[in-house]
Amino acid sequence: MKWLRRNVWRLLIALGTAALALGYVPEACPELGSVLPRLSPILSLFGALAARAWLGWLMLLGIPLLILAFFKGRFFCWHLCPMGFVSEAAGKLNPWGKGLVKRVPAINKALTLVIAVTATCGYPLLIWLDPLCIFNGFFAVWREPFTWAAAVTGIGFVTIVVLSICIPNVWCHRVCPLGGLQESVMLLARRLRPPKADAPPPSTLSAAAATRRTVLAAIPAAAAGLVVKRALGPTGRKALRPPGANLDRFTALCARCGNCMRACPYQLIQPDLGESGIDGLFTPKLVLRSRNLDQEQYCFQDCVACTKVCPTGALRPLKVEEKHARPIGLAVIDLKKCLAWEKKEYCAVCDEYCPYKAVKLVERNGVNCPIVDATKCRGCGACESNCPADPIAIVVKPI
Repeated sequence: MKWLRRNVWRLLIALGTAALALGYVPEACPELGSVLPRLSPILSLFGALAARAWLGWLMLLGIPLLILAFFKGRFFCWHLCPMGFVSEAAGKLNPWGKGLVKRVPAINKALTLVIAVTATCGYPLLIWLDPLCIFNGFFAVWREPFTWAAAVTGIGFVTIVVLSICIPNVWCHRVCPLGGLQESVMLLARRLRPPKADAPPPSTLSAAAATRRTVLAAIPAAAAGLVVKRALGPTGRKALRPPGANLDRFTALCARCGNCMRACPYQLIQPDLGESGIDGLFTPKLVLRSRNLDQEQYCFQDCVACTKVCPTGALRPLKVEEKHARPIGLAVIDLKKCLAWEKKEYCAVCDEYCPYKAVKLVERNGVNCPIVDATKCRGCGACESNCPADPIAIVVKPI
């Protein structure tokens, strides 16, 4: 009965968190859909550390899990984690693989150390391995209209399920960085607590050895973070990113959790399938009409929904007036395709639809032709989504 109660409880938690990731939240509280990944201190606290920014009060949701680990060890893993429940259930499908996990070395605490140290350096490597992020990302992409491009965000979830079937419990016991973080907090708690009266005194030598190993491991982790940061540079600028993007560290800060894709009411945000390089794989980008001819929407000037749900600071929370002041791209006119410039036809559609009044008309051979004022353009794509030329004559480019 105890086993049954535990697993029924875990199933209910997994279903509830899946519903949150799918966006089944009250319209009055849209940010509830971003709660799940924020529960992980790897995303909320390490993300804020890497972004060097205050990401709102919701980022503090990661603190209770650290407190729980201090007193109860990996209680969250064994009783509350939805990804852990799915992984364990998948392992039950292969009873013949029981015991194989003992042959696999544990790398979870090492992964945690890499993420923590590189986050301190401002470029958090492997932050997308967080299990709550992977679970959230799988369900967040199931939206209307469904696209296979968006569905690739769930590849991490599928990988863990397949891995768990092949080697039961390998994810939770050997790989998961959130589990490694909880183990590290648990070991710290044991050292800080006063020993029991009948317990042997702790070994000073073993504690010193563990500390020395941690320090020695942190040095190459920090070096790796700095080298990658310098080598890759501001790779977030290679694709058109959503509002509030921290372009200098976007591909590192992004957890690929799918929250911004689900939050966008105009379905403009899709995963990057390699446009910005291997390090930008599955990060969100804006897909406007020149990339999708069926797309008639644009990044509405008063919408900041995607910036409110990012748990790591890859997209910083913006107010509407802040969005108005920050460009996400620049509209560029191809004069050879423009009806006014090339064919001398009267057309001022881009000027009519621009919400920022960034398009100006200049007379050329008796025809008013459009030009873009780069100081006013915010890259929203309203001009691109309404351009009547075929092919489209005005396209938003990354800054």
